Amino acid sequence: MRHVIFARDRRKKKNLLKGLIFLMALFSIFIGIVLTIKNQTPDSDPQNTIALVVKQEQTSEKSVAEDSEASKDLQANTEPVQPEKDNGLAAIDHGEPTYIDIEINEADNEDEHSLVQEDANATSYEDDLTEQDDEVGIAETPQGDEIIEDAIEPEVTEKLSAEAENALDDFLNVADQAMRIKKQFSYTVTRGDKLKDVLEQSGLGAATAKALERRLPQLTNLQAGQQFYWILDNQGELEYLNWLVSEKEEKILERKAKNQFAVRTIEKRGVWKQDVVRGTLNGNFNASLKAVGLSQRQISQLASGLQWQIATNKLKKGDKFAILVKREYINGKVTGLGNVEAIHIISGNKSYYAIQADNGRYYSRHGETLGKGFARYPLQFTPRVSSSFNPRRLHPVTRRVAPHKGVDFAVPTGTLVIAPADGVVEHVAYQANGAGRYIKIRHGGQYTTVYMHLSKSLVRIGQSVKKGDRIALSGNTGRSTGAHLHYEFHINGNPVNPMSVKLPGTGSGMQGNERKAFLAKAKNIEAKLKL
Repeated sequence: MRHVIFARDRRKKKNLLKGLIFLMALFSIFIGIVLTIKNQTPDSDPQNTIALVVKQEQTSEKSVAEDSEASKDLQANTEPVQPEKDNGLAAIDHGEPTYIDIEINEADNEDEHSLVQEDANATSYEDDLTEQDDEVGIAETPQGDEIIEDAIEPEVTEKLSAEAENALDDFLNVADQAMRIKKQFSYTVTRGDKLKDVLEQSGLGAATAKALERRLPQLTNLQAGQQFYWILDNQGELEYLNWLVSEKEEKILERKAKNQFAVRTIEKRGVWKQDVVRGTLNGNFNASLKAVGLSQRQISQLASGLQWQIATNKLKKGDKFAILVKREYINGKVTGLGNVEAIHIISGNKSYYAIQADNGRYYSRHGETLGKGFARYPLQFTPRVSSSFNPRRLHPVTRRVAPHKGVDFAVPTGTLVIAPADGVVEHVAYQANGAGRYIKIRHGGQYTTVYMHLSKSLVRIGQSVKKGDRIALSGNTGRSTGAHLHYEFHINGNPVNPMSVKLPGTGSGMQGNERKAFLAKAKNIEAKLKL
């Protein structure tokens, strides 16, 4: 049986979505005002937080650490394994910050894996996906039904008035500017990581990492288990970076002017304890873990460790979990800092484990690698790069910066495109004025790959694919200046350079004594996390 969904139905859904966004925006602004007023009350105790962001050069300090409520509320769900005496001190800030100038050399962003030869006949400057597809591909359904969306949009009679739509658009634009939500990222270092591997999780190029390393050589020698938290401004530039060097040392970099950063070193005086946290999911993974005292950074760390076994949105209400986490306490209260060492979840009568090894990576309790291996190229050969990843590429006609969020491979129409890793096809569609025929594939929870300007799709929405499977044929569809494949690699929704990003699963195997030590550790952890 075939179901046809016309464009007018899409427009109805779009208008309904706009209405919901309008209500959500109003609610968000109201909550923001309430929280702002609450944060300005004099009841907060500055001794219970750790200063992470320095706003003035003199004595004004403001903490952005994720500090939970009193640990007494957690005792029902928390079993201290290695209790320590709290010395009552939080941290020592070593005087005035040091100011460093970071000179970013764009030449440092040059592709490290291939010689880039720009070719105007094999690229495109219109690769941004719009929210409106001209045609959506066929989706897999349990009944085998096909869902086809009409590529021709008829006259729509049921829609918001033009005045209402304009008012709504204006309001959303104003709300967007007012809120100015900044992009925030966190990452736990694994053995072999360089600073560029860390920052590239947010799309920053190697130039930023190299500029920081030149002024702070300590950053060239990262250790497994170290944690980074950083913020980008609305232009995608580094604004703030928090580096947890060890349990006793923390470094903070905050931008004061263009390419100038204030650097502070903080001597940690918190107490670190290893806790076992148990609970039952209430239907929402994030909310359930926050309810037992975990911070958003720790929850993200767990989601990353579990992603190759089970998607967190597939977990059900009533599923049980036990988590081993080493975290910081200040004056008896747990902060948002800490490292999640293991998790055990029972869902559908099946147990899932993610246990962190000394190299910083997560493995099953049997030492099996959880991170899936990725191929560098989605092709059966090493292609020529006709246009590289470039966040600051100039449009040849408009002369405006039009970021190139992927890499273009100069290949003839009909070249076979293959999946670089296991995944599920998330989207198959066509946009005449941009990407042409394109495909999105999700790999685990964090990673997405996108393929544009295709001549033919060989997969359907919802289809599972294995590494090396045939997924499409390259082409010259949409706004393209020549036959090529535009390929994008996204981490948590952020485009990164496919040619230089550290691919998941790279060097994740354990050998000999390392594996033996891990299995002994896993056996001990398994006993602690029994459910």
